[in-house]
Amino acid sequence: MIYELTRDDMEKLYQRISQEYETFGAKEELGEVIFSRISSFSEVSEEKSSYSPKDFLIKRSENILEVPRADKKAVFGVKSCDLRGFQIMDLQILNKDPFYTVRRENTIFVNFVCNEMCNGGFCTSFGGPVLDRYDIQVLHRDGKYFVQADDRYERFLTGFKISQDQNVFSRHSQEFLQRYGKIDLNGIEKRMKWNSKLWSEFASYCISCGACNYSCPTCYCIDVYDDETGRKKEWDSCILEGFTRTAAGNVRPELSDRLRQRFYHKFKYYKLSKGEYLCTGCNRCVDDCPVDIDIKEVITHDYDKE
Repeated sequence: MIYELTRDDMEKLYQRISQEYETFGAKEELGEVIFSRISSFSEVSEEKSSYSPKDFLIKRSENILEVPRADKKAVFGVKSCDLRGFQIMDLQILNKDPFYTVRRENTIFVNFVCNEMCNGGFCTSFGGPVLDRYDIQVLHRDGKYFVQADDRYERFLTGFKISQDQNVFSRHSQEFLQRYGKIDLNGIEKRMKWNSKLWSEFASYCISCGACNYSCPTCYCIDVYDDETGRKKEWDSCILEGFTRTAAGNVRPELSDRLRQRFYHKFKYYKLSKGEYLCTGCNRCVDDCPVDIDIKEVITHDYDKE
């Protein structure tokens, strides 16, 4: 069921949710959109946040000898590409990582469907920006807020106006695709070449900072180590030289090897094992890359002409 809400109605919806959940949202602070605590819907920005909200599910660093806490949180203003990232990660780590699982089960994500393609974005290639699966999905269009909710959260919309346009999301999706088009993936998992010159080309200017992994809404790799406070789990990056270093040596000593692994994981290995590409077209990795490596080049590159 699709509901049609006003701005005041959205505030009422927020208040209903805030009675059961601790609330956070995409919020503009000092010229940057970040996720922080909010006390009203009016604080929520509809702009894409400067970083992925995956920290709500995978902490940057935490002690894994502690018992996971089941804090109930609601996060407003998540973009569809970010929520799609969680759905893709679910295939690998939901019900396997207890920390991720307890947070996933106790967090509501209120995703906002984009009206404009973000700079460099290519979410249409991966099914965006309208999602088939969501907690509460919002489309702000023509001065109205069109809202739909999963059955688990339909109760929050009780009493609000039911929209006479029950096709607004599907129509928006079609119009968005017609307007922006999409990059043809064209079986990228079969077209990529192990010995492509692209990997060494990227390596010639990559500085191994790991920003692409940290900003990505689908990257979930971690490092585990012990220190004086316990056993820690923290974000890691397949680009870093130490990621594959073992007592027997480094299985990927060259940066070009590690870059190839990054893209093979996203566009081949995960597709073969889980049936999904490990990418949502959010373009965050490009936004944050200090040397402008563009993941779209991996998709559009003509490997046969090498």
